[in-house]
Amino acid sequence: MNMWKLVQALLVVVILVPAISGCKRDPVLDDLKRLKEESKGKGYSAVGQRYELALSKWQNHTVDPEPILINAGLGKPRVLPVFVGLITFDEDKDVVGLGIKEEYAEVNGIKTTLTEEYPAFVHRMQPDALCFRFFPVQIRDSDQRKNTQRWEEYVKGEGIDVNDVRVLKRWRETLPPVWVSIPKSNTVNVYVYIYDQAGHKSNPIKLLPSDSIQGE
Repeated sequence: MNMWKLVQALLVVVILVPAISGCKRDPVLDDLKRLKEESKGKGYSAVGQRYELALSKWQNHTVDPEPILINAGLGKPRVLPVFVGLITFDEDKDVVGLGIKEEYAEVNGIKTTLTEEYPAFVHRMQPDALCFRFFPVQIRDSDQRKNTQRWEEYVKGEGIDVNDVRVLKRWRETLPPVWVSIPKSNTVNVYVYIYDQAGHKSNPIKLLPSDSIQGE
């Protein structure tokens, strides 16, 4: 099982388990413990360490404002558009966006970087501390850049029904483009982080491409 398949499996667990588990004493605690062990059991220690960090924050009896991005994958499921899937943890539940940081290795050995932030969740913040976010992105294959004006209009609610985009399907349909390059060994590294209303940012982690994306 490669890392992207693990991302998909864990995302399914995050969605389904709360729905079928009934009245658990602390579903967030139970889910974090289980997912941590599943990650470490498959040899993905870095993911397990981020679950461990989330566990320590959840159990310290204080609300920690800094969000944690636990996992991030880039894939193209069947006939659907290209999507990014994130597993996030945030105790005060106010994550509003994600940052995309890309590093490019030039032929002369010089590295350049590009960082863009997208307030994609501003109208659809999740009610759970541990959650899964799955949304369409556009592949950056040239010099495409974030359309700052369109995103400013989106944040202000111009041209959209803010109540309507709380519905998952409508939210995905109304998002302005989120641009992401396909990670490529030795030439393009892509990192993702999340940020909240107060400006707290998670540590950036590598975006993991699926086999279908890598083969393009």
